[in-house]
Amino acid sequence: MEFQLQSDFPISLSHTVKSHGWVHLAPWNWNEVSGVLSRTERSSKGDLFSITVTQLNLNSVLVSCNRPDIDGTLQEKAARYVRRWLSLDWNPGPTIDTANRIDPRIAQLLEEGAGRFLRSSTFYEDVVKTICTINTNWTSTTRMVSSLVRLLGDDSFPSPTAILKSGESFLRKETRLGFRSKTLLAVTSALTDNNIINEEGSINSRLNVEYLLSLKGIGPYSARHLAMLEHDFSEIPIDSEVKSFCKNTYGIESQEIDLFFADWGPHKFLGYKLGRQLASRNANHDQ
Repeated sequence: MEFQLQSDFPISLSHTVKSHGWVHLAPWNWNEVSGVLSRTERSSKGDLFSITVTQLNLNSVLVSCNRPDIDGTLQEKAARYVRRWLSLDWNPGPTIDTANRIDPRIAQLLEEGAGRFLRSSTFYEDVVKTICTINTNWTSTTRMVSSLVRLLGDDSFPSPTAILKSGESFLRKETRLGFRSKTLLAVTSALTDNNIINEEGSINSRLNVEYLLSLKGIGPYSARHLAMLEHDFSEIPIDSEVKSFCKNTYGIESQEIDLFFADWGPHKFLGYKLGRQLASRNANHDQ
């Protein structure tokens, strides 16, 4: 099965894939040479299938599945997932207007399709992967996520029900999530009990940072990161990497970061992130 998805706005598959580290976490696969993004999903009937995406032009992508769509549900699910992965419905126009006033180079990046951040198939998957970044290094995050996908999802990402049924002991010993096991179970229970997510993990309503902070074990960085993936760019998820970049590039301390980007208003994170991409591009050009 093969079909096209259109967007009313400029999109760049490459920019989106490279926007942050999610593409390196299971069950994602990215072929840099061919420009193909793919992963394994589970159909509504419970069997596995793969989705692949390639760029056609600045406003469309080609989606392929390795199974025929017998009852019409497979294409609907694949399209819904891909639209979420690439934020195809997100309108960069207001950010472009702000960037033209502050830094036209960033406006140009947005017009090239930058500004999107690769998202998981469901909000819940983004939550789980964010929890797996808490107080650890990237190698451990990659290992934990791979274990969850392999042991609980049979090579697709596990559902909230599968994770709840696994229990704390399994998560600690088999997937080696450590103290994050208790956090993951508490957050999963809260999201399902409050009907924030459905049985597959898709979000039922918009959330804000305040709600995310109310979840046991979710701190300021995690809350801001999840809000950012829901297109709330008003706050910057500040970690050691952000602090180091801002100090080395702008000569500012961590407590000055929010004020430094205040002119960006609700687009604050994009001002930071795309400014960083420009700095990296310029550094590579100078080498």
